[in-house]
Amino acid sequence: MRWVRLVPEFTSVGAHFDRQVLSALDAAGVAADLVLTHVERTGSVAVTVVSARITGGLAPGTAIDPPVGGRCVRFPGWEAVTGTHPVSEIVAATAIDEVVGIGAAVTPWTSVATAGFVRPEYRDGRLVLLVEPAAGGVFQPAEVEEPHECCAGSH
Repeated sequence: MRWVRLVPEFTSVGAHFDRQVLSALDAAGVAADLVLTHVERTGSVAVTVVSARITGGLAPGTAIDPPVGGRCVRFPGWEAVTGTHPVSEIVAATAIDEVVGIGAAVTPWTSVATAGFVRPEYRDGRLVLLVEPAAGGVFQPAEVEEPHECCAGSH
């Protein structure tokens, strides 16, 4: 397997960007088990780039060393975490290595309501899912698919 870096031509944000990235890879016949987005600040203008670990097909892009970090939009087992699952099941059924609570500790039995949207962080070769307390005594991923705008979008 090899890693490639891609700079998408589209400029959507959030979940829309994720869908466009994954659709473009799938349409090109590229098989990638890990797909990350991250902001690259090496040029005069920051740009969102994609790093993908290619498992098959001919991937466009520049070959790179494995990235140190990023926001993972595709990972092995992602389709298994729709709905509510205990932390132990998320770790067992996916490539997520660890679930970390923000503001409260989690145990292997802590329930996480994913709503079908899970974006773990890629940290030095490990996937870490950040979760936070939610209504009903469960946790939810810290990043949600459709966040509400703060302050009526005034800033």
